[in-house]
Amino acid sequence: MRCKVRIGLTGTILQNNLEELWCFMDWAIPGCLGSLAGFKNRFSDPIEHGQKHTVTKRALTEGRKAVQDLAERLSRWFLRRTKALISDQLPKKDDRVVYCSLTDFQRTVYRAVLDTDDVILLLRSSGKCHCGSGRLRNKCCYKLNADGVPVRHLYFSYLAILRKVVNHVALLQSKEGTTICEQVFRKFPDFTARCKQAAFEAMSDPMYSGKMKVSYSITLSRRKTKVLLFSLSTKLLDVLESYCMAEGLEYHRLDGNTKSKNRVKIVREFNSSRDVSLCLVSTLAGGLGLNFVGANVVVLFDPTWNPANDLQWTANASCMTVILSKFCTSRYTTVQKI
Repeated sequence: MRCKVRIGLTGTILQNNLEELWCFMDWAIPGCLGSLAGFKNRFSDPIEHGQKHTVTKRALTEGRKAVQDLAERLSRWFLRRTKALISDQLPKKDDRVVYCSLTDFQRTVYRAVLDTDDVILLLRSSGKCHCGSGRLRNKCCYKLNADGVPVRHLYFSYLAILRKVVNHVALLQSKEGTTICEQVFRKFPDFTARCKQAAFEAMSDPMYSGKMKVSYSITLSRRKTKVLLFSLSTKLLDVLESYCMAEGLEYHRLDGNTKSKNRVKIVREFNSSRDVSLCLVSTLAGGLGLNFVGANVVVLFDPTWNPANDLQWTANASCMTVILSKFCTSRYTTVQKI
């Protein structure tokens, strides 16, 4: 870009790693932080090493000094303004973490997943191998599962499955049908049949989701509430939409498939109409550029593992006192611990 001055505006100059910061600053003021290799050597690597759990005292000291040096250098060009400057003008927010117990059915399905051969293999992977070699099981005789898949590739797959279970059991009923889902639901033929024969009623039944029971009380028990219900999963939005239809609720839905012109219309109607008290929003689609100023209740049905994203989405409700509820499952679940 051929210009005398470059100005960069961002709300999240640093989200994943320090290289993003270098890229942004190097575009605005070329060479201000040196080369990328030099930046990593002087700032990025020491700071990241200093944040590790197993850090030595020397590395910790070097990391803290690198942070101070970087902050001092950035102060020449970097102007930061936080909402603290106008905090007296912003609506108050009542931030609540709501712990939702699993329903009996969810708890049974959760246990069924934990009892699968793959999960048992994962839970025992850090133990000593029975062959007598003295090595860990996942580095000796148990590197692969029964299907030949490396054990290390199973962790995130099963975390995703457990996440679905604690949100709503019906999320496991995918059209393609995975092996794990088939294995689990073999124990629950009644549920499988109900989903196939009457998906509308089955998905909207609160017995399949503890979070659904709580959302029911929030959306129906309070008068004059405008609720924004965020979910990271569009499949979960489908489930929530079925629930709204079953209860006869007036609602809007906004996700990645919503056209730009319709998004503005949805936001305008939600803010102004008394008939529409609920909007189902995909967090990836509704987190930026939309202002739901009519909302006074924000529900994060399935909070993400990146707190910065949750803060961005909930900032969209900014008209009046906001009750912010984050749904978390029982402390005994893996997902809640993460």
